Amino acid sequence: MRERRLHKSWTQYDPADETGLRQALVSEIEAGKASPTRLSLHKIASALGIQVAELVLPQGTAFAQGAKSAVRRPTKKRRGHPLKPPSH
Repeated sequence: MRERRLHKSWTQYDPADETGLRQALVSEIEAGKASPTRLSLHKIASALGIQVAELVLPQGTAFAQGAKSAVRRPTKKRRGHPLKPPSH
């Protein structure tokens, strides 16, 4: 959150003003001393112009970097007994 806030050249008062949260709470969330509610997360993400996932996923994950997640295709089911390896 801090990185995104600083990217916008905002102080902690700016997201507080945009979200209606206290500046002290913004500070505690950034420091990991407070856990925001889901509503607070949505407000913060909206104020920063990002998705909630970018706030909660570990930094460096594809989605946290703003990339779209890949669509997984269904896998083909293997024929035969589920506990036995397929015979060749």
